[in-house]
Amino acid sequence: MSLEAASKIDPEDDTVFEAEYSHEEVAASGAGEAKVVMDEPSLELLSGSTVDYTMELIGSQFKIIDNPRATSNCGCGTSFDVSD
Repeated sequence: MSLEAASKIDPEDDTVFEAEYSHEEVAASGAGEAKVVMDEPSLELLSGSTVDYTMELIGSQFKIIDNPRATSNCGCGTSFDVSD
């Protein structure tokens, strides 16, 4: 999965949510489909990154890998530094 600015998203491939939805509305939108929802500042930091889902003994989580803006990151994959 890669991330792009909302203005560059092809509407046939992705959906941009520009309103708030209730949990029930989101749950009814499609079982079994993964959706990532984030705010614009986060999208700018993560643009071009890959989101990976890992399952380990200590738990499951999403990790950001291959972030082109990251100058360094922690070993667990949950935090990173970016250049200005």
